[in-house]
Amino acid sequence: MVAALLLLIGGGVVSVLPRHRRVAAWRVLRPAEAALRRLIVIVERVSGIEVLPAARSADRRFPAGVASGAGSRIPAFALFDPRKRFDSNGSRVRGTPNIRFFDGYDAPVPAKSVATPDDMVSAERLCRRLQALQRALGDLPKQARRLARWQAKREVVRAVSGKYIAPIRPGKPPGNRDRGKHPVDEILRECHKLALYLVHDPP
Repeated sequence: MVAALLLLIGGGVVSVLPRHRRVAAWRVLRPAEAALRRLIVIVERVSGIEVLPAARSADRRFPAGVASGAGSRIPAFALFDPRKRFDSNGSRVRGTPNIRFFDGYDAPVPAKSVATPDDMVSAERLCRRLQALQRALGDLPKQARRLARWQAKREVVRAVSGKYIAPIRPGKPPGNRDRGKHPVDEILRECHKLALYLVHDPP
């Protein structure tokens, strides 16, 4: 899947892409990231990694994800699923109020540009997340150790405040498509089932 994504964007890091290519890449990248998180959970559970006491600090910071800005350094892969938001009804405030006057002095309304599939759009954030995915996939034991350290910190926080954030969020995984026929959809389904089994019924 990573090789296919690299081929889709032209084989390497690019600054811009046609809109239709970026949309197609996001449709594969999001479920691929969720599948990799579950694969890291699987490796961490079956490896029996023990965290040294020095790493069990009550660090309340949430594990950093992939930076969205530009930069030459490959960001760390986000080990935790993005949290679900329940404080919004999905509506957004757009610009200024649409006020009309009846005296003939309406301000001219600028013409809206129509997006087309061939528009060139920024691909920096997409490429950075793809780089992070590729690097994490190349060293799963290291990512499993990262996860074990964060899990130890979360256990300390839970002992103090009672709050706990698991790497796999409840419900369906990010990027899930129940009827998706792309190979990445099947990969995500299998990784999700195995990760849940190991979390609830450890070996």
